[in-house]
Amino acid sequence: MEQIEYPELATWEERRRWFESFERNQGKGGAARVLSEQACALMIDLQAVFCAGAWASTVILAAVIVDSQLRYTPSDPALSEELAWLRRTRNALVHENPNAPELTVEDQWMNRREWERAARRAVAVALSALYPEGDSAPTRTS
Repeated sequence: MEQIEYPELATWEERRRWFESFERNQGKGGAARVLSEQACALMIDLQAVFCAGAWASTVILAAVIVDSQLRYTPSDPALSEELAWLRRTRNALVHENPNAPELTVEDQWMNRREWERAARRAVAVALSALYPEGDSAPTRTS
C-alpha cells in the first residue's frame, strides 16, 4: 500500500534520480531571468512529494510553482497547452465536483501509474517555467 507507507528505498532513489536528472537537463539552458523565491523554495517540497509518490500533491504543488514563477516572467507560448492542462488538472483536484471527483480512493489503488505519469508531466511543466530555455520539453509521456 504505497500511498500510506514509505516507498522502498530503491523506488525513492529512482524517483529522485529522475527528478534531479530532468532538472539538470532542463537547467542547461539557464534559469529564467528573474526567479520567484517562493517557486524555488517550493521545488524542495515538490521533489519530496514526488519521491514519496504523492501524485495529486505533486500536480497541485507544481501548479503553484508555475503560478508563482509566472508572476515574474511571461510564459512561453510553446507551453500554453501544457500550462492549460496543469491548471485544469490542479483545479479539478482542488475544487471537487461531487458528481465526478478528479481523484477517488479507488484511483489511489487502481490508477497509480496514470497519476504518476500526470505527476511527471506536472514536474516537467514546473521545471520548464523555471528553466524556459532548457533541453527537455514537457510531454504527455514524461
